[in-house]
Amino acid sequence: MGAIAGIDEAGRGPVLGPMVMAIVACEPKDKILLQKMGVKDSKLLTPKKRNDLFRLIRKHFAHAIINVPVDEIDKHVDGKTSSLNRLEAITSGKLIRRICEKTSVSKVILDLPSKNKESYIKDVREKLSFPENAIPITAEYKADLNHIEVSAASILAKVTRDKALKTMEKKIGVQIGSGYPADPNTIKSLDENFKLLVKEKLVRMSWKTTKELIEKHAQRRLGDF
Repeated sequence: MGAIAGIDEAGRGPVLGPMVMAIVACEPKDKILLQKMGVKDSKLLTPKKRNDLFRLIRKHFAHAIINVPVDEIDKHVDGKTSSLNRLEAITSGKLIRRICEKTSVSKVILDLPSKNKESYIKDVREKLSFPENAIPITAEYKADLNHIEVSAASILAKVTRDKALKTMEKKIGVQIGSGYPADPNTIKSLDENFKLLVKEKLVRMSWKTTKELIEKHAQRRLGDF
């Protein structure tokens, strides 16, 4: 029959850092292993449990992970012919190609970021070289809660992104928090270390938060005169 593969992302909304997308393929008979391991949507797990599951999932299941850098995100968000949804679709297509090189896949389940399901799946298929009926692809809201393969992918994506942020914090010696605009530590760091974070290619220049901060700094400079 072939494995069922699930795709999810981490870091779609942050103003700092990459977006990470992952795919995990699971044979129907092996779903029970994921259940026994305690796999569920990454947001429902403690950091320690996520890290433990990260190692187990990578050890026992075919998978692939793609780190989408800040400049690639900006290119699609600010581009006239693209969007963040399209970038996710393109990356999903790449993940499907990669997983098909590792194992036989009978179905792919996507966590849906778009209001237009059919258009989103079409964008995903544009990056695939095999016929439309070769592998069924479905997408739905909250797939990370409802499908354990997608939950497993959410764990790989979340842990990979968190590790990337921690590595960058050690490199530059600056606390950057979660990277989300709602995080006061992130906004404080962005305000105080803006040039450094831009230099390290951590800042999403296309984000409203960033544009407002640039305007704020410009007004500060004008106030000096």
